Amino acid sequence: MTTPPATRDDLVAMATFPLTRPGESTVPVRMQTEHLATVESALEQRGVAAEVIEKYFLGLHRCDELPLGLWVGMITDAYNLAIATAEAPSHVAALAIEWAASDPLERWVNAAPDGPGPLKDTISEYLGSHNPFPDDLRVDVLDRDDARSWVPATIVERTAVDEWTVEYDDGEQVWRDHQELRPHSPKAG
Repeated sequence: MTTPPATRDDLVAMATFPLTRPGESTVPVRMQTEHLATVESALEQRGVAAEVIEKYFLGLHRCDELPLGLWVGMITDAYNLAIATAEAPSHVAALAIEWAASDPLERWVNAAPDGPGPLKDTISEYLGSHNPFPDDLRVDVLDRDDARSWVPATIVERTAVDEWTVEYDDGEQVWRDHQELRPHSPKAG
């Protein structure tokens, strides 16, 4: 089950102190540092791995004094990306989240006042310009009869934005979407 994205108000509420000085609209470095510590601690308590937190929050530890709206947008984006990465349901979801965190346009969109969109939208945007399963790639395919089992196969071709033809070792070909594919692992099964 995925968690709905946190809002900007949710992240402001995590601060147990004023983020700005009285009468000012910028967040001083000291307040940023304290806010980061509180938010990172909340993520740790939710079970988000330290390397995921570091990936999205490291750059925020090096900011100069920033306008309140920009700071809140940046920390909300990082928080939601960390949660989504920790809950990523598929290989492609993880790639899409990583792409959204590094693509300047996606970062700008996700920092907008209404916050990041649903993970499925990020995945769709990612798949529109990336092919995570190129032809001839060895993959594991989710067995539709046993949802816990993965079967080795090879990508034949991409037939749509979210559809690939795969060929099993016995020669049978089927179509699968990104949720039913992952990079091949010798431990598949």
